[in-house]
Amino acid sequence: YFVVSKKGAAYHQNAAEPFVCKLEANGFQDIRIKGGGRISLDEVSKSVSIFGYSYGFGRADHAQSKSVIDADDRYKGYNVTWSNDGY
Repeated sequence: YFVVSKKGAAYHQNAAEPFVCKLEANGFQDIRIKGGGRISLDEVSKSVSIFGYSYGFGRADHAQSKSVIDADDRYKGYNVTWSNDGY
């Protein structure tokens, strides 16, 4: 699983497309986007909030997204939470 966020992306497709293109350029095939949502990163309070859904891709498995972020050393010591609330 990959969790991708792009600050300022108007739509989920705008966040996903550059990453999908990189994967395809490196030989990956049959790439499936499992869902979307929002990610709010606050570097001052060291918190990450995962929530919402995508009209185009549906709701991501936010528990899985949390697991991916928790395993990323860049977010060691961050409080990562998720919710299915919101858009």
